[in-house]
Amino acid sequence: MSQKYNAALGAYELISRINGPLVLGVGTGSTTDYFTKKFLPKLREKLKGIYSSSDRTTNLLKNLGFHVQDYSPEAAIDIYVDGADEVDKNFNLIKGGGGAHTNEKRLAKIADHFICIVDESKIVQTLGNFPLPIEIDLHQSDQALSELKKYSKNISQRESLSDNRNFLYDLHDLKILEPLKIENQILMINGVVDVGIFAIDRPQTVIIGKDSSYKLMESWIAEIIKSSSGSILCEKLLTSPCGVIKYLWKFQEGLSRVNLKSFL
Repeated sequence: MSQKYNAALGAYELISRINGPLVLGVGTGSTTDYFTKKFLPKLREKLKGIYSSSDRTTNLLKNLGFHVQDYSPEAAIDIYVDGADEVDKNFNLIKGGGGAHTNEKRLAKIADHFICIVDESKIVQTLGNFPLPIEIDLHQSDQALSELKKYSKNISQRESLSDNRNFLYDLHDLKILEPLKIENQILMINGVVDVGIFAIDRPQTVIIGKDSSYKLMESWIAEIIKSSSGSILCEKLLTSPCGVIKYLWKFQEGLSRVNLKSFL
């Protein structure tokens, strides 16, 4: 099986161990499509609601027989599953190659737990080799582009509009050493609807598809190790599927939500 398939398999095996009913958010992209097509139908009986990040994903879900709920800022999502175009060691992401990063970020923001599924090619030391997507309001593009040229002189416009009917641009030739800082700065530019950096709303779990398996990485493990030993470990790699979840189950039988930090 492909690395993308194995990453999707990892998300399925993780979610299948969590007691339902669950509300799920589903992202957009080729890796997420594996999860949606191959594994989401197997979770049908566990789900009480489902949200979509794009028109494309909505159509796919409806074709699979799912009822897709309308987005609301007050919605409650237990788990959000999505891919990424780049992932750094601190789980900061670049997303939006498919132009849906604004709606993807909305779901990631309201989800209790964000699972990011990727193949090995998406793991990078520094974000920026993949062009950074920016969604810009149709009526404020000139002002926004003037400010964005401070970050890159190489900016391209996509032919298609976003699902929100806004312009989509890509910033090229970047080296994003401080993702959180850059995300906040770009979000302050008048006319910018959203930017494809996910540092504020980065995932808690990253599942990396390998050629014949997957590896599950949990960002909060580093926090536990730091607080108990005083030394910082930037990440903890789990070689056994859902290893931490299995361990926690010994102490938290009947867990119905996946906001793992809440009971650590």
